[in-house]
Amino acid sequence: MSRARRCHLGSRAGKEGGAAPAARSAHRELLGSEPRARRLACPRAAVPARPPRRPAELRSRGGPPPGTSPGGLPRARPAAPPARPAALLRWDEVPEDFVECFILSGYRRLHCSAQECLASVLQPTNETLNFWTHFIPLLLFLSRFGRLLLLRGAGDVPFHHPALLPLWCYASGVLLTFAMSCTAHLFSCLSPRLRAAFFYLDYASISYYGFASTVAYSYYLLPGLSLLDAGVLSRYVQQQLGWQLDCSLPIAAYRAMVLPVALALAVGCTAACCRSRAACCAYPFAVRTFVFAMPLSMACPIMLESLIFDLRTRNPTLFVYFYRRYFWLLVAAFFNVSKIPERIQPGLFDIVGHSHQLFHIFTFLSIYDQVHYVEDGLAEFLKAAPAAPTYLGTVGYMLLLTVCLAVVVRRFLNVADLCKQD
Repeated sequence: MSRARRCHLGSRAGKEGGAAPAARSAHRELLGSEPRARRLACPRAAVPARPPRRPAELRSRGGPPPGTSPGGLPRARPAAPPARPAALLRWDEVPEDFVECFILSGYRRLHCSAQECLASVLQPTNETLNFWTHFIPLLLFLSRFGRLLLLRGAGDVPFHHPALLPLWCYASGVLLTFAMSCTAHLFSCLSPRLRAAFFYLDYASISYYGFASTVAYSYYLLPGLSLLDAGVLSRYVQQQLGWQLDCSLPIAAYRAMVLPVALALAVGCTAACCRSRAACCAYPFAVRTFVFAMPLSMACPIMLESLIFDLRTRNPTLFVYFYRRYFWLLVAAFFNVSKIPERIQPGLFDIVGHSHQLFHIFTFLSIYDQVHYVEDGLAEFLKAAPAAPTYLGTVGYMLLLTVCLAVVVRRFLNVADLCKQD
């Protein structure tokens, strides 16, 4: 029995509970009958063909030759009937790589045209709300960043000012990850290879966003932390531990290494997530959730600041929005790994309310809170900028990351067996 089928009968890996034959029988009961032979994606009504007339019969009747009008002119062919919308399929009527855990129905057929994919955003499929829960936030963030960068929402600073370079990088990361997610969910049924390509690019865009967040942190938030002030930290160490320690060297090393380390993490996370689509990976959702949580470690200085230097009093905006963001991320990770609520009642949440839609919603809330404190950090940065950002330290890093991610995606697209469901 294939793994994608076992996934629908109890858990992501059918190995977690019960024997496979018993689970298979239980799933058959959910569907109501044994799976029938696979139907064509767009079945046509069987119209009995009229038997052709023999030439002798035509001559005896004096009729015109086939394909001509009574006047002897070629007869025009009737116009082809308009294509009917494709029927939605069940889990046992689509390729194994397209089956999602505990989602029994609402699947689009494979090899849809681009026009059919676009039309499906207004049809009740199991991908419809996956698209809209990221397309609407994409429009909201596009409006917000347009106000900040182009409509002087950041003050009197023009859009090309070097101080806004980290914000440009951050905005490109946020917008790209939402746009790529919409594209992947919308066009995932074009072909198996394109499906894999779109989701590889989706993983790459998430890594790109994570690195862009680190760029914004390193310029707008980290310089204002007491933890990264050598004088303050040295005095704190002396008071708490009695050590005479100069912290300027480790702080300088951290500032120099934060972006290169974040770039290496982004490339490694993308490769790990692409690898999770291989057939040998038993828990892909847990792997992806854990892997994409690793770049969040770049925000550890803000957490330490709140524990050591009373961030709540000194910067309440950053404290509230920062920790609320991480609460949303924990909730999103819970739904992405647990596959609740469709695990509890398979088939009931196929169209509305399944875990990936909830994952999208809480991910949007987390980024929405992040934009708040990044914008607040920008305002503080513009008051007294310690050092103007450079193109090499912002845009240069983003271009280097783009090249590295393109190499990773190209490498995995050349591997034939890495086509698995999202």
